Formats: sequence, structure tokens, C-alpha cells
Amino acid sequence: MTYELKKRIWTEADFDRMGWHDCTIYKVRLAEDLEMDIDYILQWNEPETDGFPFTYWVSPATLVFKKIKDLSFEFDATSMEPIEIEDIEQEIDDDGKTRWTIITQQGDVEFTCESFEQYIRQEPFCQLSPAISMRERNGFSLERTTNQANPQRLNINF
Repeated sequence: MTYELKKRIWTEADFDRMGWHDCTIYKVRLAEDLEMDIDYILQWNEPETDGFPFTYWVSPATLVFKKIKDLSFEFDATSMEPIEIEDIEQEIDDDGKTRWTIITQQGDVEFTCESFEQYIRQEPFCQLSPAISMRERNGFSLERTTNQANPQRLNINF
């Protein structure tokens, strides 16, 4: 089984072709931009035989919303579960501003910004989980790169 990575940098022009459901967030940095270190699920693979698990093509990625404004968020910090994205919604208001909502089980983040970029930092790998282990992803990173080295990642094909 192989996966052909069609592009390494995604933007708001690709929004309708993207999905973030079940993408784990590992690190967040908030300055002028909102940056997130995530495991991006490039493809879900339904099993050929009933009862077998899904497999996933996943890659560490950096998601960057540029020059955010009007930020609001509400989180339930009592949960010890990893933060997973349920969905990212985009809405253009009457003034032409783009309002983004990042929906998670722990709460939502809302803000306006003009654009985003998502950097696929490493080659995708097929695995049984949508989340990459800390060892295999080689720690946390907010690098905006598409060729991040990772000697820790095992390449196992299913």
C-alpha cells in the first residue's frame, strides 16, 4: 500500500479538500499567528474485511493561521485526554472577514484571519492509529518546513 503526497504546503484555497477530524494537537503557539503542531490524517483506509481496523496515512504537520484577530476560546481543562480536532469551520461574514472555528471535544477556538498554511513536515506513514507516537514523530515542532528529518520513525507498510 502506498500513498502519493500531492503537495506539501496547503492553503485556504485547499480548504474544501481538507479535513481535520481526529487530528491530534500537540503544541500551540500564539503570537501574531496561531501555530499548531498536529498529526494530519491525509487518508483514512477502510478495511477490506469486516472487523479489521482502519489504517491511516498520517504525517506531522504545522498548521498556521496568519495574523489572527478577534480571538476567543473556551476549554474544559479538566480532561486528561489529548486534544483532537473534530472539525474546522470557515464562515465569511457580511464585512468580508473570514471567521474560523476550531472545534474540539474540550472546547472551541474562534478567530478571524485572512489565510492559513499547513506544512506537511515529514513523509506520511501508514499506521493503525490516527495519532503518531511521540517517539515516532520525533517530539514536538512548530517548524514551517516540508523536509523535517526523523530518524525515529519506522516505515512499516500494511
